Amino acid sequence: MRAAWAAIALAAMAVIPLAAAAQSGPAPSAVSPSPAPSPESTPNAIGPALGANDPCTTIAAIVTRPSVTNSVCTVRPNHVLIETGYQNTSFQGGGNAVTYPQPLIRMGTKIPALELDIAPPGISRTNAGGMITGTTDVGAGLKYVFGYTPKFNYGGQAFFTAPTGLNGFSAEGGTSSYALNAGYTLSPVFSLAATVTAQSLTNGAQRWQALVPSLVLGASLPNATGVGAEIAQFTHANGPGTPTRTQYLASVYRDLGQRIQLDASYAFSPTAATGRYHAVGFGASFYF
Repeated sequence: MRAAWAAIALAAMAVIPLAAAAQSGPAPSAVSPSPAPSPESTPNAIGPALGANDPCTTIAAIVTRPSVTNSVCTVRPNHVLIETGYQNTSFQGGGNAVTYPQPLIRMGTKIPALELDIAPPGISRTNAGGMITGTTDVGAGLKYVFGYTPKFNYGGQAFFTAPTGLNGFSAEGGTSSYALNAGYTLSPVFSLAATVTAQSLTNGAQRWQALVPSLVLGASLPNATGVGAEIAQFTHANGPGTPTRTQYLASVYRDLGQRIQLDASYAFSPTAATGRYHAVGFGASFYF
């Protein structure tokens, strides 16, 4: 039983920093609805555009939680973004898992398109077979924006974890994830974002490769509010040779000024072969 919960915790730890959903508003906001935004013309702008068609001038474009799909945008030089959250997952047939504060610290570097990511340990708790509380593995990575046009932007990132978790909430070995992110503006209201992540995972005794594609449709609403609908798949979800899990997620975010964002989400997996579940989550992101 403990090994099963460790696999669940590993999957969550792999997703949160790259969701990224954390994984921070949701990834649909990563696409710029208008070309060449500037602080003078763009509501809630957090800084000047670095060039024509720069999509990364608002907190909504940069935050990547709570979706699996990652935003393309990176944190600006001399700035820090802290993403936090709470998630409660209930499993079919019984059992419950809670994770918080899902910390992710994203720091801008002197290279404008590059950021450094640090994921401190989080707290996980389950009530399967008795209450168990522990900490998750620490992680670190880099994220980079490759380029952008008036409608399209794309980038990539790499993330690694070390086996520091306690009480069964560790992967029992190092893991790595490599992702390609892209966003496309369909209209001033609607946008698409996608991520494909290749993972090297372990449970201590075994190591396996997994692929996580995801796609989210986002809509920008009045009053700095947005919603998203996402589908994601996790190959070898429970270990080597195991079936693929499908997950659906609905999310909403609200920007409170230029530097604070709140989010809420609901996710569920109907895949019986990997264990059905549903989850509710809440989060907050702070830009400094």
